[in-house]
Amino acid sequence: MKLKFWEKAAKERDVIKDDKLGNIGAPPEPVSKEKKHQALTNKFYLLVALFLVLIIAVIAIKIVSYVGGITRVRLTDEGYTHDKRFEDCIVVQGIDVSEYQNKIHWKKVKSSGADFVFVRAAYRKGESSELMEDETFRKNIKAANKAGLMVGAYIYSQAVNTKEAEEEAEFLIKLVKRYDIDMPLVIDYEILKGGRLEQAIKNEELFAASQFNDIVEAFCRKVEKEGYESAVYGNYDMFKNYMDATLIDEGNTLWAAQYGGSCEVKADYMFWQATDSAMVGGINGNVDQDFWYIKPGEVYKTRAKGKKKQVSIAECNIKFADDSAKLKNRKAEPEFEITLDDKELKEGRDFECGYLNNTQSGTGYLYVRGIRKYKDWRIVSFTIE
Repeated sequence: MKLKFWEKAAKERDVIKDDKLGNIGAPPEPVSKEKKHQALTNKFYLLVALFLVLIIAVIAIKIVSYVGGITRVRLTDEGYTHDKRFEDCIVVQGIDVSEYQNKIHWKKVKSSGADFVFVRAAYRKGESSELMEDETFRKNIKAANKAGLMVGAYIYSQAVNTKEAEEEAEFLIKLVKRYDIDMPLVIDYEILKGGRLEQAIKNEELFAASQFNDIVEAFCRKVEKEGYESAVYGNYDMFKNYMDATLIDEGNTLWAAQYGGSCEVKADYMFWQATDSAMVGGINGNVDQDFWYIKPGEVYKTRAKGKKKQVSIAECNIKFADDSAKLKNRKAEPEFEITLDDKELKEGRDFECGYLNNTQSGTGYLYVRGIRKYKDWRIVSFTIE
């Protein structure tokens, strides 16, 4: 039967309408449950595969970053010439840091060969004389201790008299009191360009070496009275042209700073800041590198005040639990005991300790310093497998 004109036209309109909706001709066959399940399964496996690839990539990046941070930027004394007086010494490597280093990965720093660190705790402003805490001090000192570095602290001084030096010592002691301090508290005494110390020199308020010496010694005596070891930091110019360093070294520990590959300070220094542009794993950017000279077997006298009657740590017996130590978490920290007349000494009450050169096989060292009823300090060697 032939369609009438209007019926044929209506049918053509319906076909065009279906075409615009993407549904030309017969309706599609329904998708089976099996095919739907298979499609979902394929999508799931694809997502899992992408996730695993992402995880592997992140782990690979972290491994490369970590290994690179250790192997390519390990601290070394290559390129530096140590004074002949230190030929028989162990050269211990360390750094000093402040808020300028920003974020620090301390475990990497330790694994990269740094055995000690001097953390800036505070500074005196050059203009206003206000004492300020370093913004990163608390974070740095906690993390450095936890990572196994021996820790000391310093204050950047602008003291122009002994009273201000004692004030700086008190401020520093208050900051460090709650933390483990193995090494000296230091007065960083240097001339800040445009600062109050430079102004005092220009005004001839400070003009004699004895005045500079009195200032740093006032700091040291205050620190020692509270049971801490002390030290004086100065650069070559400060020690040569302002202080009489050969007098200061008789009763104080000196930390000398001079760059260029060698140190020409004639005074008897124990620490040398050799550069401000070292690279070390765990720190992005430059950092100060320091050397600490220790004679094996020597007993060093402590100046920190303890009990009136003190026994030297040299009279105590130090015994390791095993003949050799193994590296664990990239460092060796062997168990030991210290006794005197069959009485066992306790860490934190009778002595403080730390480990040096203990991040690779060979010879490591245990540092022991007597406190309270005990005095003096020494290092004892041990073997690392």
